[in-house]
Amino acid sequence: MYIGNGHYCYSNSAAMFLLSIGEHVSPQMFEVLTGVGLGAMLENGKTLFLSMKDPDDGINCAFNILGIDADEHQQADCLEAPFSLLKKQMTRAPVLLGPLNMGELTYLPNHKHLNGADHYVLGYAMDNQSIYLHDPAGFPYVPLTLEQFKKAWKADDIPYCKGHFKYWSSPKKTHSLHDNEIYEKTIMYFKKTYQEFENSNLELIGKDAILHYAQQLRYGPITHEMIDHTTYFLFQLSAKRANDFAFFFKNKATNLSKLKIIQAETLGLCHYLSVNKEWSQLSEKLQTLADIEDRFRSELFKTAI
Repeated sequence: MYIGNGHYCYSNSAAMFLLSIGEHVSPQMFEVLTGVGLGAMLENGKTLFLSMKDPDDGINCAFNILGIDADEHQQADCLEAPFSLLKKQMTRAPVLLGPLNMGELTYLPNHKHLNGADHYVLGYAMDNQSIYLHDPAGFPYVPLTLEQFKKAWKADDIPYCKGHFKYWSSPKKTHSLHDNEIYEKTIMYFKKTYQEFENSNLELIGKDAILHYAQQLRYGPITHEMIDHTTYFLFQLSAKRANDFAFFFKNKATNLSKLKIIQAETLGLCHYLSVNKEWSQLSEKLQTLADIEDRFRSELFKTAI
């Protein structure tokens, strides 16, 4: 099993958030419980994501499965950031902040190239000029002026943003669950997620979305946006997610675990082909990936709880 880095910003931040109340939940486990890495969809009919749930929804679902209650905050308008309330709450415990626009996080050396990319961090202190963050992208104890942080926190350019200045505060454990109970709740949640997604008004999801993207890669044109998306984000993140799903299912649902290992291996090869611009071979491998996704969904609904 793989252990290493990945684009797990909200899961790493949530793990820190929960650790502030003595709850030890690994980012790998939290990522699985969000359900964000299930399924597939096309954004705006052209950009493939191997997911079907927004991170902020997934965070709330993972908290629910773990028996965690946290206060969720957001605003309909972006005129005034709630800094006074935020500062008051941070005197009691750290807060989970996001989504943020990475293009406005000026402590990131390459922030100018990241506008519109979403991000989550842990806020642990504030004064009248700055907020102090643990950024799981490799930047602990980093300060940012409140003026600059407000620009990132508005999240205007984040496609799934449902409000502005979103964060979670005051986490508390409401009830404890055994591992079997967590597993059963998670399987029920995964099935519900697939059902809700399939009943949505999105045209291309799951296997069909992957096959459509395969056709885009085969017949082109291959845009710079597509190259950046597949080379720097899509396949490496999805391979790690599949690996962590495989570990979650390992001792409970052997067939699901095996399918996720096969999926992870296929995604790793997809990443290699993308970096080397082998678009025709990548298109063929995506057809294999579409079949694996279909098999996983079918096997999930056969799984008894």
